[in-house]
Amino acid sequence: MPADISEEFVMLKGQILDGMIEYMELDGESDAGYSNEEVDKCAILLEQYLEEVLSPTIYGNSKKIRKVVQSAVIALNELNAACDHSLIETDQREQICELIISAAVNAGLKSDGNDITEEWREW
Repeated sequence: MPADISEEFVMLKGQILDGMIEYMELDGESDAGYSNEEVDKCAILLEQYLEEVLSPTIYGNSKKIRKVVQSAVIALNELNAACDHSLIETDQREQICELIISAAVNAGLKSDGNDITEEWREW
């Protein structure tokens, strides 16, 4: 069964990607340090994260939710490193963290309010 991804998450993901594209268009693809291909890869990673973390099969299982968060953050680290750390800037970092944390809480993660991405995040 596919995950039910709320409009809030879809909109936030769109804002993240739009910010990347706007910056790339403003500076030119070669100056931005990344291309549409990397933005597309980021879109896929975020979509996969949302589908996995919001899957009814892991709802409320904090251990499994944290594993999905860890996997997504590490994949984003690798993508950002491949772009010489230019893909995920401050605005995107804050928005991606918001997306990851909000979706994890929505999936039933029991959290103390701390940033659950910080342990693995390099961006």
